[in-house]
Amino acid sequence: MCSKHPSGPPMDLANMRRQGVRSLIAYCLNDSCRHQTAIDVSTYPGDTPAPRFRSKVTCGKCGARPTGLMCGPSWKEAPGFG
Repeated sequence: MCSKHPSGPPMDLANMRRQGVRSLIAYCLNDSCRHQTAIDVSTYPGDTPAPRFRSKVTCGKCGARPTGLMCGPSWKEAPGFG
């Protein structure tokens, strides 16, 4: 399999902020739950990799641990979204 773009380092919070995004969205992958919530990361250092937060969160509804969660930038905050 060939990738069109070489993979680089994971996105950090400074890069996210330059794109107008200040929150991450955590999604529970449990089919019976599907809870989602925004995580304000605006006070964390800019060099913090965004994927680091996935290992730190637990679903507030069903208690799913990091392997049952997906976490990524809240792109709907970005200017020009939608």
